[in-house]
Amino acid sequence: MKVLFLREMDQSGRDILQNNGIEVLVSHGNSEADFIRDLRETQAEGILCRTGKVTPAMIDASENLRVIAKHGVGLDNIDLDYATKRGIQVVYAPTGNSNSVAEHALFLILACARRFRYVDEIFRGGDFNVRYTLHNTFELQGMTLGLLGCGRIGQLLAKKAAYGLGMKVIGYDPFLSQEKLKAPIQLKTKAEVLREADFVSLHMPSTPQTRGSIAAGDFRLMKPTASFINVARGDVVVENDLIAALQGGEILGAGLDVYDGEPIGPEHPLLNLPQVVATPHTAATTEQAVKRCCTTAAQGIVEVLTGEEISFPANHLKVPLRVAL
Repeated sequence: MKVLFLREMDQSGRDILQNNGIEVLVSHGNSEADFIRDLRETQAEGILCRTGKVTPAMIDASENLRVIAKHGVGLDNIDLDYATKRGIQVVYAPTGNSNSVAEHALFLILACARRFRYVDEIFRGGDFNVRYTLHNTFELQGMTLGLLGCGRIGQLLAKKAAYGLGMKVIGYDPFLSQEKLKAPIQLKTKAEVLREADFVSLHMPSTPQTRGSIAAGDFRLMKPTASFINVARGDVVVENDLIAALQGGEILGAGLDVYDGEPIGPEHPLLNLPQVVATPHTAATTEQAVKRCCTTAAQGIVEVLTGEEISFPANHLKVPLRVAL
C-alpha cells in the first residue's frame, strides 16, 4: 500500500505508516496538475495533506484511493462531498493543534492589548520614549473576552483567559447549550458578544454558511476600543470590511493569523496598518502540534487501510469502499 504526502511531513507520521507496511511517497509538485500526475503514477491508496487542496480531479486520479487524511482540523481544503460520493474515507486530527491555536489567540490578544506592533516599530526606530506617549493599552484582568464559536479551541482559550488572566468570557455558538460547555463561558447572542467584548476572538470553521458572515455590521457593533482576533479562517470575514473598520476607527486593533486568500504579500493593506498584529498562519505550527497532527492523521490512514475502528472520521460513508462512477 502507498500513501502520497502532498508535501513533506514530520518524521513521526512517516514512521507510523512505514511500521504498518505502508510505503510513503512525497510529491515535489505544488499544483493540482502535479498532484494529479503523482496520483496517476503511484495509484496510491491514501493522501495525506496539510493545507493543499484535494480536488475531485485528484480524487479520481488514483483508482486505488481509499483514504484522505488531513494534518489538522480545518477541512475546507478537501472536497468532502465529492470524497463521500466516491466512497473515500476522510480522517483528520481535531485534537492535534487545539492547544497551540488557543495559545496563539491569547498571544495575539496580549499583543493587541499592549499595542505591540506599534510600540515595537517605534522603539526599533530609535524612540525609547514611546512609552510616555502610549494610550489605549490595557491590562487584561477584568476585561471581557467574546468568543464567536465555542468549540474545542474556544473553550481552551476561555480557560486560559479566565483562570490565568482573570478575564470575563462570553460567547456565541448556535450549536451549544450552556449545560454542554466545559469552560467558564456565558453564552449570549452574537450581537451581545460583539457589543460587550473588549476582545472578539473568532473560532468558526469555513463552511458555506459561515463564509463572509463577519462583516461591516458586526464591526460597527463592537466597541471603538475593542480588538478583533482571528486564528480560524480568513474567508469567514469580509476582509475589506475589517480594513475599513480599522481605518475608520470603528475598532481599535486586530490580531490576525489567517487571511482571505493566502499567502498575502507585503503590500497587503492589513500588513501596513500599525494597529494590526499579524502572523503568517502559524498558530498551529508549534513542534508539539505538528507532531500530534501528523501522528493522528497517519494513524487514521492506518485504521482505514487495515480495517480498524476509525478514531476521527470527518465523513460518514454509506458504503465503506470507493464506488465506481
